[in-house]
Amino acid sequence: MKIEILGCSGGIGNGLKTTTFLLDEQLLVDAGTGVELLSLDRMLQIRDVVITHSHLDHIVGLPLMLATIYDQHKHPINLYALPEVITALQNHIFNWTVWPDYTTLPEAQPIIRLHPINVGDQLKLQGKDIKVLPAAHPTPTVGYFISNGENSFAFTGDNGINDALWPILNTCKPDLLIIDVSFTDEVDELARLSGHLTPSHLADQLASFTHPARVMITHLKPGFEDTIMQQCRQLLPDWQVDRLHHGDILNLPVCPR
Repeated sequence: MKIEILGCSGGIGNGLKTTTFLLDEQLLVDAGTGVELLSLDRMLQIRDVVITHSHLDHIVGLPLMLATIYDQHKHPINLYALPEVITALQNHIFNWTVWPDYTTLPEAQPIIRLHPINVGDQLKLQGKDIKVLPAAHPTPTVGYFISNGENSFAFTGDNGINDALWPILNTCKPDLLIIDVSFTDEVDELARLSGHLTPSHLADQLASFTHPARVMITHLKPGFEDTIMQQCRQLLPDWQVDRLHHGDILNLPVCPR
């Protein structure tokens, strides 16, 4: 399984793109500003999109992509998200005020089809088995466990302290865990209020994770990346903890700790 990291930052700036992962060319996990790195031909290859939540940094690329490929698409894109996320897209994005309603265009075969999902659901998309994971965030949010039958990874989405997640991951046993650590330990209260982790939170959470997966950190706040990673490595000397970078191409399996 190939995971192309088009975006993994907790903000924007020169060279920074927000959460967007492309799997084997046809499955998109979140649709942040990283979508803009795809050529027209590559956008046209996408068949399915799974969205973690409706915050702008995870969906902003979606309406722009649909407008870009509208005149040339031959296959509708299927989008899977929580019912609350689908409602947010319909009410606040595809409403003819912010953006055209591509769920109805073209009339004969709309370019996008919206499919509600719930925590615990099992999907099969593009030859991959996908389990919808619980997440802890101020807005309805999920993560995903994705397997091709040989290799697998889990992506927490935007996620704070989440004790419900670890028994599931201990059963799923992902080869790779991509997890949100947005803030340094110095802003513990802000992290808790905004539903993100700090390095100390990560260390506490990984104490419940019994599977020796490789851990990669995503959604780091711009300007604090080095400090966050330094704190993570100091607190987790027995784990292989690395940072995601824009442009990374991860070919599973990866080496565990």
